[in-house]
Amino acid sequence: MIATDPSRTAELAPKFSDARRSDAWRHSQIYLHTLLIFAASRAAVAVGAGFGAMLPQSAPPWPWDPGNAWYTALLRWDSAWFATTLDQGYRYSDDPTVQSSTEQFPLYILASYLVKALFGINAYLALFLIANAAAVAVAVLMTKFVKDELGGEAALPSVALFCFFPFSLFLSAGYSESLCLTFILLSLILLRRSQFVLAAAAAGLAVATRSAGIVLLPVILLEMWRRDKLPWFYLAPKMALVGLLALSGLVAFMIYLGVAFGHPFAFVTSHAAWEGGTLAQRFAWALTLGPFHNFDFARGGWFVCFVLLTIWSLTRLRFATSLYALGALAFPYFTIGITGSMNRYLLACFPVFMAFGLMCRGRPWLTGALIGVFAAMLATNTALFSRWYWMG
Repeated sequence: MIATDPSRTAELAPKFSDARRSDAWRHSQIYLHTLLIFAASRAAVAVGAGFGAMLPQSAPPWPWDPGNAWYTALLRWDSAWFATTLDQGYRYSDDPTVQSSTEQFPLYILASYLVKALFGINAYLALFLIANAAAVAVAVLMTKFVKDELGGEAALPSVALFCFFPFSLFLSAGYSESLCLTFILLSLILLRRSQFVLAAAAAGLAVATRSAGIVLLPVILLEMWRRDKLPWFYLAPKMALVGLLALSGLVAFMIYLGVAFGHPFAFVTSHAAWEGGTLAQRFAWALTLGPFHNFDFARGGWFVCFVLLTIWSLTRLRFATSLYALGALAFPYFTIGITGSMNRYLLACFPVFMAFGLMCRGRPWLTGALIGVFAAMLATNTALFSRWYWMG
């Protein structure tokens, strides 16, 4: 037995404690930097909203006034549908030419309702607070995900370009994008750890927020098939249960629609009224490359860029990340086509910003140049959006 000098142990204990604190601080610094980056990007949004007050206002498509509070500059277009549904409940018409609120998935509305009831605030502020709290969570979770995947050197450029992306204004607007992305990132982080049930539960919350969350289903199931070592006769029923859990948000919404309106697929009918044509017609149109007929670069330029970057990154990112990226691009392409809303949907394809991060790794001049261009475009888009110009 080796004798231990108690005085020597007491002398070393504070040094070990200091070392642990130093390591914890070093690991947490990246998240502090993320929050500073996110705050700077929201400053660009605030500047854009301020300049928007000097622009002539476009005529709103319907009479709706959220008031004159500073944050209402970011409550436009779909925000009106969310606020109306929050206050009045869902409305549905089985006429495929009539827009109905059943096109909006419920979790963002439910979360905003809880905040409204808990703090005694109006629907507009509740929608704004939920969206922005979720946006902070997205920035932190994306930093965690990219750091684990690619390392810290690529994480901050990736997150910075994501936060300053010209259409990231929708992270802070009264839209459901940021809440859905929170659950998507959480699901992929859990999936990376092979925590399939928890990943599926997060996916179920994502699809309860936006229909686009459904793209997580094949990612989770294929990762289970590749990584779970159970024999197939045990794995198959497990995959079925996990798949059902991943779709639980959609299933719950369909049950509600069936009970309330006698039409479980009311969200599909409503979507047809918003986008025109049935889902099958839009799918067939996309399959034959119809969206590229009379291609409009202002609407489709970013989409083409994201497709090319996703293809470039296929051999540089993990299988599950690349598969999710492909699904995040395919979903809007086959459901809405290359329309004015496409650029907003591209926010969900965050692996493209990981590709940007790889390109910018070790090139701070490139990161700075891209952020400068993105910030100017972000402020411009916010100014236009605040005056009811359609930005997606």
